[in-house]
Amino acid sequence: MTAAKGRLAQFSRWIPRMVLLLCVCLSLLTSACSRSSSLRAYSDPSGAFAFAYPNGMVAVNLGPGKGPAVLLRDLVYESENVSLMIAPFDKGETIADLGSPETVGELVAEKILAPEGSRRSATLLASEAFERQDHPYYLLEYQTDMGSQLRHELVTVTVRHHRLYTLTASTQESRWPQVETTFKNVGHSLNVS
Repeated sequence: MTAAKGRLAQFSRWIPRMVLLLCVCLSLLTSACSRSSSLRAYSDPSGAFAFAYPNGMVAVNLGPGKGPAVLLRDLVYESENVSLMIAPFDKGETIADLGSPETVGELVAEKILAPEGSRRSATLLASEAFERQDHPYYLLEYQTDMGSQLRHELVTVTVRHHRLYTLTASTQESRWPQVETTFKNVGHSLNVS
């Protein structure tokens, strides 16, 4: 009877460890699945660019020449969107030719997010540079006051073939904590060929 009690005591010491290990494994598996399934890929039919966008967003057809090249809107949170603008650019070969991430961040705020007369203000909260295939990209984070609402925007900019590519992920400020990681993954996903 004492040998059985000894084995039972040893087994009972291993139970909490096994439960902890199982919980860690399930947590890792769940987070890996949710990260990979929360984004979908968008590829330009001509192969000029690609990026990821949150699952649950659908394309909005604005027609040629009307607004962004791509506009995706969330089905549940209709004011949440991802858009890609493409504009001619003759101020250099790369985004770095325009200046540092902070300098470009201020220009994007002044010229794109809150141009004069728009009754908006955009505050640059963070900026960073990253590279994809030896080509520079800037990731810029803003809080934009639109008068009636406060928004949080993540903007990725790069220049390729004398075109400025601006990928913007935008949501209401109150939703930012829920989408921050996803939007940062979207921002880092832009790939211009």
